Amino acid sequence: MAVTTDQVMSDTVPTVLQRARFTEQFVAEMSKLVWRIRKELHDGKNVNVPTFGTVTARNLTEGIDNVASETMSDTSITITPGEVGCKIILTDKLVRDNNEDIKAAAGRILGDSMEVKRDGDLLLQLASAGTTLGAGGTATLGQVAAARAIIKGNPIASGGPWRGTLALVHHPYTLMDFVDVMTPLLSFGVIGVAGTALAGMQSPSGAMMEEVVRNYGIGRIMGMPVIEDGNIDITTIANTAKGGVFAVGEGGGIILATATEWSIEPERDASLRATELNVTGEYGVGIYEADWIVTMNHDATLPG
Repeated sequence: MAVTTDQVMSDTVPTVLQRARFTEQFVAEMSKLVWRIRKELHDGKNVNVPTFGTVTARNLTEGIDNVASETMSDTSITITPGEVGCKIILTDKLVRDNNEDIKAAAGRILGDSMEVKRDGDLLLQLASAGTTLGAGGTATLGQVAAARAIIKGNPIASGGPWRGTLALVHHPYTLMDFVDVMTPLLSFGVIGVAGTALAGMQSPSGAMMEEVVRNYGIGRIMGMPVIEDGNIDITTIANTAKGGVFAVGEGGGIILATATEWSIEPERDASLRATELNVTGEYGVGIYEADWIVTMNHDATLPG
């Protein structure tokens, strides 16, 4: 059993804890974008989300009874929440030497671990889309436009078009490719070869250029917010990230079903002379409509 002892934390004990450095985690973005469903207590172990089919309208003839009727149909998406947790054991001596601040530090570390775990689970859903673009190569604006068109033009037979907001989520290394593509284009539109503005190409987007060049932030592409998430895996397939364009919010492409929000509970172990800090929560993730997600499979090589 891994126990955080006085020896293990020897570098922290003599330090003022307010100045202690934590290993920074990437910001977890996905939980703010997906369709969040709360599983009610004592409501079974599954969350079932129905998807209703369509019916067909017909031409009618005046004076002739409409005898044709349509049948409603539905399919169900089932998500089974499961428990997720993490634990740190703090010895009494460690806590005495560091007052109560060490518990606050441990709490932050535990909370970050849960955020990263949930974000990673949601990001994995992007890899199960109905369409994949990119094939591991360099990201292009054309592929982003194609992803938007695929979702907005999704045929009725495959779930129909998404009418709400879309978002592009990708790894920071991949999003740099968009910066590389957009910055020369924007600059070229302002200054011509001879130092004069090119006719018909004057400042395509001054505000966008300022955002990209000054703040290293793209903001929006094709009307979609661009969100970077460093929790996207780039090691399973070396230097390749699977981000995506997807339908966000309620009724969107990805579901987060939460049965119990996570919380930290201390448990005293007298014989060990220590306190366990246990964080647990219960949630499940799933895809509501795979055709409202487009996997963006792109290069994520370390910039250099």
